[in-house]
Amino acid sequence: MNKQPLTPETFSPDMMDTDHIMDAMDPVIRSAPRIWPALLTELVDVLTDHLETREHMDPDQAMTHAQDIVVVLSHHLGGRSIYLPRDDRLKRAIRDAAIYNAFTGDNHRELAARSKLTTAQIYNIIKKQRALRQTKSREPLAWS
Repeated sequence: MNKQPLTPETFSPDMMDTDHIMDAMDPVIRSAPRIWPALLTELVDVLTDHLETREHMDPDQAMTHAQDIVVVLSHHLGGRSIYLPRDDRLKRAIRDAAIYNAFTGDNHRELAARSKLTTAQIYNIIKKQRALRQTKSREPLAWS
């Protein structure tokens, strides 16, 4: 096997792309779908594709942004097992967060009309979102 010489740049995240990382990885780890490196690569690939397709970024810029996003997520969520809902549950969660962020204290009716929900549903969403944020603000930061 033809190995590249090790230099300080070899270990710089700025000099590595996902393909480089995956090529250097143990094949057993690389082929195991439940081990994090494969998930990492899949996540970078999905984000890169999204940025190229939906945001019309050139491939190199999309890859750089995708890797940056994964680093931020890893820094914030690293070491935790997380659950991400799919389809309708995800859409509802995003909708509820958007409703909470648009809430000014006196616009329940407007939010109900815009979201095609009842004012009672808006009150419940605000209550649940407020509780989520209060619980979150009591948790210590992962990097502190």
